Amino acid sequence: PILDPRFIKVIETIEGKTVAFIVGMPDVRKGIIRSGGRLLPFGLFQILRSGKRTKQLNLLLGAVHEDYRNHGLDALMATKMIASARDAGLEYIDSHLELESNLKVRAEMERFGGKIYKRYRIYKKDLGAQPQVVNHQGNVE
Repeated sequence: PILDPRFIKVIETIEGKTVAFIVGMPDVRKGIIRSGGRLLPFGLFQILRSGKRTKQLNLLLGAVHEDYRNHGLDALMATKMIASARDAGLEYIDSHLELESNLKVRAEMERFGGKIYKRYRIYKKDLGAQPQVVNHQGNVE
């Protein structure tokens, strides 16, 4: 009941092979917060209601088959998604997480007026290594 078919766009070949898709859903974050993360007994209603009241569409997932990239399918889906969001009274679209190094997708978003307003970073640490003590002079002991 949370996914709305208006915010699912799929492009197929004449043979019926899916070559591109994008999935979005209204932002239900406030409903999850109000429900305390519990679905029952009334949390599900809070979540569904927040999805109807929100002004933001969250893009969850999207892809274009490798053989069909650089043919404008991404722009076609973006245009249709924006039109669906406007028809539903939504004012903002928030993209799913994109790597900073994914220049093609970032350029696509920026072409449609997107702006970077959050950054996520992933840090890696080897947990199997022996701990090292660094003294006040910066030397490893």
